[in-house]
Amino acid sequence: MENANLNINIEQTTAIKCDECGNEHFHEVLYMRKLSAILSPTGQPAVIPIPVFACTQCNHVNDEFKPKELK
Repeated sequence: MENANLNINIEQTTAIKCDECGNEHFHEVLYMRKLSAILSPTGQPAVIPIPVFACTQCNHVNDEFKPKELK
């Protein structure tokens, strides 16, 4: 997929805030999930990292950042 150069004025966007504390800054963190050997395509247990964004102030992860299966 190509990167499209979008001409968007930042003033036309809406800030996303932490649902818990209202902070507007986030960092990437990982949910770690285990996959049993029985379900793994390799026949070996696996660890699956799932990137999400957590609040830099309270570490809360808003539902909108979670995969729908983990909400």
